[in-house]
Amino acid sequence: MPLSTRSQDGDEGCVLAAALDNVRNLSNILKITMSPSQPFFRLSTFGNSGNAHYDYPKDSDMMELFQCTKTQTNRYKMSLLKSSTKALALSCKASVRTDSRGFLSLQYLVRSDDGQICFVEYYCCPDEEVDEE
Repeated sequence: MPLSTRSQDGDEGCVLAAALDNVRNLSNILKITMSPSQPFFRLSTFGNSGNAHYDYPKDSDMMELFQCTKTQTNRYKMSLLKSSTKALALSCKASVRTDSRGFLSLQYLVRSDDGQICFVEYYCCPDEEVDEE
């Protein structure tokens, strides 16, 4: 992985630049935690390149509605969610839901070029318990 503390084009505004040689190994597992108390909504990724956690408060500008009655944590293989990213990129709104069994429902609202609204929905089964190392 090339790493530089200066921009290669001479831009002095760059403090740190990094490039990954192979992003396939970046994340293998996505863990979703929803809770009625903080951190409310947490996305965590685990992979060969390390771990990352992203917390979203329930009053975040990104959240239109947040409802959660009990804490639930589920793990999903990133490869299973890859097919949903094209719809996510085209969507105006997204809904993330889990049921009591841990099944994940991703619903995307997509507007077509002629203004029609359609919904694209993906379902994903939770992964078996995986060590987070």
